Amino acid sequence: MISIYTGVTGLKAHEQAVDVIANNIANINTTGFKAARANFQEALSQTLRAASAAGGGRGTMNPMQLGLGSQIGSIDNLMTQGNLKFTGNTMDLAIQGNGFFLLSDNSGEYLTRNGSFALDGNNRLVSAGSGLALLGWQADPITGAIPTNEMITPSSYLTIPVGVMSIAKPTANVAYQANLDAAAAAGTTVDTSCYVYDSLGIQHRVDIAFTKSATDNEWAWAASSPDADPAVPGSAGTLIFDANGQITTPTFSLSVTLAASGGATNPVDAGLSFAGVTQLAGASTVQAVSQDGLPMGTLQSFSIDDQGIISGTFTNGMFRTLGQVALARFANPAGLSKVGDSLWQASVASGPPAVVWASTGDAGTLASGYLEMSNVDLAAEFANLIVTQRGFQANSRVITTSDEMLQELLTIKR
Repeated sequence: MISIYTGVTGLKAHEQAVDVIANNIANINTTGFKAARANFQEALSQTLRAASAAGGGRGTMNPMQLGLGSQIGSIDNLMTQGNLKFTGNTMDLAIQGNGFFLLSDNSGEYLTRNGSFALDGNNRLVSAGSGLALLGWQADPITGAIPTNEMITPSSYLTIPVGVMSIAKPTANVAYQANLDAAAAAGTTVDTSCYVYDSLGIQHRVDIAFTKSATDNEWAWAASSPDADPAVPGSAGTLIFDANGQITTPTFSLSVTLAASGGATNPVDAGLSFAGVTQLAGASTVQAVSQDGLPMGTLQSFSIDDQGIISGTFTNGMFRTLGQVALARFANPAGLSKVGDSLWQASVASGPPAVVWASTGDAGTLASGYLEMSNVDLAAEFANLIVTQRGFQANSRVITTSDEMLQELLTIKR
């Protein structure tokens, strides 16, 4: 009897559907897990009579076919967004969108939505679960520029050398403020000092002398340094003020040629701003109020913004861009192949990855300090489990009934 074999196909299909539901429930707390759905479809049909056309006074006749059971037509990955869980850990990342993290073992690339990362012994950001390295663009160590035009390869690791990387910032700008006494006699000198840093982070003192000119509303300035080469003249210029004591020549260039540079860039060049200096009747209080150079500092912490840009904080107070996390987009993300450990790989169904950074298209944004939870709907899975169980039971009854019919056939002779 065909019904026995038809019932068997129903049992097998419903058993596979239960397997899918069981896996969903088992991964209810798996970070970044995407639930699956089993879709049933009819198996082969046996044609007992084909359709016939009208003719000879008779109308058309529909085909007569006998179904041969059911089967699982597809197991679809449901790529909906999971809820975000706060962890407070900077290295935990959640994607709000359709993108995937790119991971590598230096020989191949993998994809994941599990954003639980940690630093390994080589200061690389790696997946805490698999140890695979997170891929992205490493910033230039001097300028902090991110080369997002470069292709991501299996060796495009993101390295964050906390406690190892040290940098210094040479002085590029010095600003002066306060007053020069308008009532001062010609030849009166006001001395000030400030400190600047060279490219190696070495501090150098710079002395600037302001001297009242014989011409009204003018002060000459001249720079010198105990570290300067005496054979090279120091920078100098003239400050000119209007009738209201406001400066009309606010910017100049400072250049200090070091007698012994120690390997640093020489001379030390910076911009001088006197925009905050006035010439009014009163005490001369002019002084340097800021300079943007910094001594050596060591990377002590880092943060990751919603575009995946990694910014480091150094012990000298400096901030520097360290890199940017890469994301992958797919035309058909449901076509990706699972390879275990919450990892996926591209397939002919998913199409090739488009490597972008966060906030590009539908790749989504990143949330640091969060993890994406499983998108399994437990209530829906329990409901599906009940329906599937009933389907399995009904198919088993078909087999039992068919067996009883065969038994009746065998007892006809009696």
